[in-house]
Amino acid sequence: MRKFGIVFLLLVALVSKAQVIPTYETFSLKNGLKVYLLQYGNIPAINVKLVLNTGQVNEAPGQQNYSDIVANAILMGNAKYDLETQTNKSFALGTGLSASSSNDNTTISMNILSKDLDAGMDLMSAAVLTPTFPKEKMDLMISQNIDFNSPTKMDIAELSSVFSDYFMFGLSNPLGRYFYKTQLQKITPAIIKEYYDFNFTPKNANLIICGSFDLASIKPIIEKYYGAWKSEFGGANGVSLEFPLIKKREIGFINRVGATQCALQWNKISPAVTDKDQLAFTIANSIFNEVLFKEIREKGGKTYSIGSVQEASKYANIFTITCSVRSSELFNSIELFDKTLTNFNTNPIDANTFKEAVYKRVVGIKRMESPDELASLYNPLIYNFEKRKNLINDLNALTLEDIQKVIKKYFTPNIYKLVIAGDESKVAEQLAKINGLKKFSASDIEKDN
Repeated sequence: MRKFGIVFLLLVALVSKAQVIPTYETFSLKNGLKVYLLQYGNIPAINVKLVLNTGQVNEAPGQQNYSDIVANAILMGNAKYDLETQTNKSFALGTGLSASSSNDNTTISMNILSKDLDAGMDLMSAAVLTPTFPKEKMDLMISQNIDFNSPTKMDIAELSSVFSDYFMFGLSNPLGRYFYKTQLQKITPAIIKEYYDFNFTPKNANLIICGSFDLASIKPIIEKYYGAWKSEFGGANGVSLEFPLIKKREIGFINRVGATQCALQWNKISPAVTDKDQLAFTIANSIFNEVLFKEIREKGGKTYSIGSVQEASKYANIFTITCSVRSSELFNSIELFDKTLTNFNTNPIDANTFKEAVYKRVVGIKRMESPDELASLYNPLIYNFEKRKNLINDLNALTLEDIQKVIKKYFTPNIYKLVIAGDESKVAEQLAKINGLKKFSASDIEKDN
């Protein structure tokens, strides 16, 4: 009884806690760099993100993987600090620089104690502004990409993802292209430097700083490290792409000799993150995840895990459902998924299920305290800050009818693109049961358009 009372009190305290709302300010340096300041709290820590408006969407034919290579290469040493010195200084500060690329952008980030912000900004700006692109390290990275990311060696989950992109977008769209051996072998540090010079410009960049800092002292630090940043290329990147369309059930297969299981990735259209349906969709998708796990994992016993994740970007609003299954259960798993999706779309959601899903989301938001969590929650490159401040109120204002509407709209049965990766010799009889099956090969993506 005492234990229950303690748990209850903790839950009450958590629910009564308010959403953390930082102060918000934005301005631009004279060179065009946009700065967003999200100031809050007493935790002496800061998250810093430099977001470049360059990603896979900016890669022309023949430039596949360039944005990812740049993201990795800028942390290999620079004009001010070689890799060893950079690593030692990061360790001494209790931080670490990270860099990654996505469909839309490239992000360099760090978490650091407030008192060490100046030293951290020194490290970060040196990496971003003066990378040296050392040939030996870049050659090794490219060689590893060739060795471990070819369709004949790739993990089946990654393989189903790569061919899902190809299936949805095609080679005419940069989101549908994938790098390959002969294309990567042409890459030199000079080529990557040229790509970097064109895309890493102040007018094409956004600096987001979130956490506990002194507003008066942080602006001179930003000016100190980024004010002199210049580039011969001035403007921000602009891209115009067609959104993918999924109008019916289509299934594709890519052979991976020796695979002991099959990886499956279903792809469906989702709302944009700024769409009016987005909030209700997040709740519906959280409920759908529980239904998938219950029906396909627990009752069906088809997989160890299965989940639905929204992969929304500026040019592709997709949600994907992924799992791996025993080769012998491939066809049965597809049929069970179809049945589960149909039932989810057809049968009304229980009121208690809806309330619990909203409650979990609200609690998750109230628990957010770290600078990196809040930087993502209020990401000014995606969300309107004034509206985002009312996120919990908006969640509590959702109705069961709102959820049912988005389920009818987005969780439609028999409208998806599914890609299966597995050993064809083990599943040939099951594949023969799939009408209109498309078979892919490595040669489909090992070319430019």
